[in-house]
Amino acid sequence: MTIETDKAEIWHGQNEMYSGFETQDRPRIDRHIHPDCTIWDSEHEALVFGLEGLNAVRATRPTGDDQPQVESLEAFDQVIDVWGDVAVLRHMLVVRFEGDTPDERIRNTGVWRRTPEGWRVAHNHEDVLVASAAH
Repeated sequence: MTIETDKAEIWHGQNEMYSGFETQDRPRIDRHIHPDCTIWDSEHEALVFGLEGLNAVRATRPTGDDQPQVESLEAFDQVIDVWGDVAVLRHMLVVRFEGDTPDERIRNTGVWRRTPEGWRVAHNHEDVLVASAAH
């Protein structure tokens, strides 16, 4: 394995998670997340521990027609560093919604860990930018 191969696998895994979100395919998302991960979710103040904790947060999220529907996700400006079996991925994400809801811009930092199953997110931190800071 080369560092460039590792970087490509990590970026592919991140984009697979976003594709899973767009298609509402939770297993497609979860297979890239380490079971003992920690997460700073943009809409949940407390640190989330593990997939079980993530599923508890997911269960509290509003659903239905009153919520803006995601049209697409676009990840870009990735910076990836790999140090052996640990990597850090930083990137921007734009969430586009259907209708008149403005786009949401998110800074994302993920710590990835090489496992026997491949690269998995060990920690993720989302930071939603306020509209005035998005320029």
